[in-house]
Amino acid sequence: MSKGNIVLQITGSIAAFKAGTLLSTLVKSGYSVQCVASEAGLRFIGEATLEGISGRPVKVSTFTKGEMMDHINLAKWADLFITYPVSANTLNRLNCGLSDDLIGATYLANNFKKPYLLAPGMNVEMLNHPRVQKSIKELEEYGCYIFDTEEGLLACGDVGKGRVIDPGTVFLKIKELVWKS
Repeated sequence: MSKGNIVLQITGSIAAFKAGTLLSTLVKSGYSVQCVASEAGLRFIGEATLEGISGRPVKVSTFTKGEMMDHINLAKWADLFITYPVSANTLNRLNCGLSDDLIGATYLANNFKKPYLLAPGMNVEMLNHPRVQKSIKELEEYGCYIFDTEEGLLACGDVGKGRVIDPGTVFLKIKELVWKS
């Protein structure tokens, strides 16, 4: 029996490979996980990896034949949503309410009935951009839980904030929130 249903969304960040560790931890701990990935996210981690760990095909499009209501069905099925990592692009798109992809449409269909967690992962300058900071603030005001980024050496060679939070820390927060719901 599943401990809960999690929708793990992966977006276009170099840190997307860490989603595999989070996914593996969730599945081994008894959660049912459905992966949803942006096209950009799949440039950083492969569908075969995500499907192999989760045991479910990865969902990418809102227009897959026979799955036109996936955004509604996922919003009903899930106990919690986590976007890990969430790129600057996706943060800004969610904040604007854009729903022309599966991640945006599912975000609106959930309408904060279930916990919605975002774990940013990006370059320090992107993270510090006023538009991104405004999106983070407004998404928190709407009801999203946004993890702080970690500080350190970034993939581009810069040093600063922007590293996606450790998958183990995210797992503990998910456990806490799913247990409460």
